[in-house]
Amino acid sequence: MDLQPSKILIVDDILHNRIALNKVLEPLNNVEVIEAASGNEALKTLLSNDFSVILLDVNMPGMDGYEVASLISSSQAHKHTPIVMVTAHDSSGPDVLRAYEAGAIDYLTKPIESTILLNKVKQFIKISQLQAKTNYLKSERESILEAAGQGVVKFNSEGDIEFINNKACQMLGSVADKIIGSKFDKWFTHMEIEPDSDDLFVFLRKKVHELGLYQQPIAKLIDNNQAIHLVELTCTSPSPKSQKNYSMIVLFQDISARLEMESKLIHLANYDTLTQLANRACFHDNLARAISRSKRLESTVVLLLLDLDRFKQVNDTLGHDIGDELLQGVAKRLASMLRETDLAARLGGDEFAILIEDCQSSIDAELLAKKVLSLISKPFLIQDKEICIETSIGLSRSISGKSDKATLLKWADIALYEAKAEGRNCYQMFVPEMSVHAQKQALIQSQLRQIIEQDLLEVHYQGQFCLKENRFVGFEALVRWPKSNFGEILISPAIFIPIAEQSYLIHELGYQVLQQACGVLQSWQLSTDTQHLTLAVNLSAKQLNAYDFLDRLEHVLCQFDFPLAKLTFEVTETAFLDDSEHVQKCMQTLMNMGFSLALDDFGTGYSSLNYLQNLPFDIIKIDRCFIQRLGFCHKTMALVKAIITIADAFDMSVVAEGVENQIQLDCIAPLGCNKIQGFYFSKPIPKEDVASLISATNITNKKTLSQ
Repeated sequence: MDLQPSKILIVDDILHNRIALNKVLEPLNNVEVIEAASGNEALKTLLSNDFSVILLDVNMPGMDGYEVASLISSSQAHKHTPIVMVTAHDSSGPDVLRAYEAGAIDYLTKPIESTILLNKVKQFIKISQLQAKTNYLKSERESILEAAGQGVVKFNSEGDIEFINNKACQMLGSVADKIIGSKFDKWFTHMEIEPDSDDLFVFLRKKVHELGLYQQPIAKLIDNNQAIHLVELTCTSPSPKSQKNYSMIVLFQDISARLEMESKLIHLANYDTLTQLANRACFHDNLARAISRSKRLESTVVLLLLDLDRFKQVNDTLGHDIGDELLQGVAKRLASMLRETDLAARLGGDEFAILIEDCQSSIDAELLAKKVLSLISKPFLIQDKEICIETSIGLSRSISGKSDKATLLKWADIALYEAKAEGRNCYQMFVPEMSVHAQKQALIQSQLRQIIEQDLLEVHYQGQFCLKENRFVGFEALVRWPKSNFGEILISPAIFIPIAEQSYLIHELGYQVLQQACGVLQSWQLSTDTQHLTLAVNLSAKQLNAYDFLDRLEHVLCQFDFPLAKLTFEVTETAFLDDSEHVQKCMQTLMNMGFSLALDDFGTGYSSLNYLQNLPFDIIKIDRCFIQRLGFCHKTMALVKAIITIADAFDMSVVAEGVENQIQLDCIAPLGCNKIQGFYFSKPIPKEDVASLISATNITNKKTLSQ
């Protein structure tokens, strides 16, 4: 017989470990090396492959090597497959014993001696090849003696039992004297009887006559107590094919335990262990199948991608055990609302997906999305705590299979992104315009990454004019797109800063702006004209929530020399929404270090007085949207006056942003706001122009101020 290539399975979550083992095994001939990056992937691979040896890493996330080895060795199909455990830890007695108890036959520690591993694998391959030859010979010369341990029954041409061994008697639950002479159909039957199918005995005789040896993968055995067992039948005949009334020998074994284990392996390979929903791999397989079906039937497939809003806050504040129970609760609600033909899956973390087949219209899809939003938003009771969570949903459709799996997933992801941009807790159906928008954003993100990597960000400075002192007393650092090499049109900060926040480029962007600003602030200390100036730098919510923010801030500050009180950090209210406790501690630390703190864009968010009471702000900045309505709206005037009164009560100074004309200045000045920022006094300018702006500013240059 021609030997098929021997298969070797390498299971390790670290890529370079798998590459190293592959390198060691290169000298082997007629072998096929298959890799798995996790226990679940290994179990799925075992469903369709037999291996000469398995090299199994001990320490892996999720399922460790011991658990994987136990599952493999308890499987009927693979219980004899050699497992060699590989670990970087010392081979202590308990670890080795645990490996052998799990089903391993060897235990190696890293670094592995290549010669030792190669020779061990060679021996396993040789044993496997010999076993393959033996199995091949046994399949051709199957006999009663070779079938020890299995039930063996000989039937005549009429289906009467002529011989039965002891194992078969045990399985049938009776003695030979009572069984011999009884009919095949009394004990064995098809799993499911089809209307026009032959009875099982007639079917098996036909197969044996055609093939000589036939294996029925599964059949029912009904024992003497009417209990049903699932068995595998192997049928052959000692009589020549030319003989009309030939007898048939049936070997059978109970495969109930094996089928149960295989079912568990299939479940582990296809379902998420926490939520019991389909996992990512299973979902992708079903999505591809559904699209193929929709192409054939000209039907519509709808995909919903779900992302739980601010789930990280639940984990960080209440603990991962409650977070896990919340994910389980969400999964149960999703599963409860779907049809049998629909599929819900957990793709990972707090990401879920729903696959809907035969959807009649986009209206039905949107109704389902609304139902999901409503269902998820209802409070969960977990460990005596009422927990509320919301979700954002992106929808996409494949009509008659015209959109493939990758496209459908990309569209749903784009729609999910749009839903989050709309404020979360909503859904968005993909439309082609979103794809164009996403491509533009992707281009900007790519260019921004290059700009940051090449340190090409430009920072301009906008003055803050003090009416009382009739001079500039500070500036705000504002990041700008570079003027060359990145497109003819300059990208507005209102466009590229949100993209930076969504792609985590905001961290490097923020530190580059801070680096430039600190350099400018240090240079101002060298001149009496600029020594009095303060400089404000914006901090994003993501920067403040970063675990290493304060460490990176210290790293920047140690490079410069200036009074820390001259540096102001501006923060918007959004910084306190996701993890307010962490941000509050961070803000308190900044205050203790000596920095000034400003609450930016006050009046546009929640405008919670609680922030003013509990957080150490020195400055409130009134947002430009209020300033621009001054002179035209009495209500706005009243609101601005109230903000200034609140600031006075909390002993905070006030900066009015966006003052662009005399009318706005005349309205804000009498209200007691002394610091003005806006185009009326200064546009954002390069650092080189700050000195000339300061020197040109005097009382006579602002005659309108004295009028």
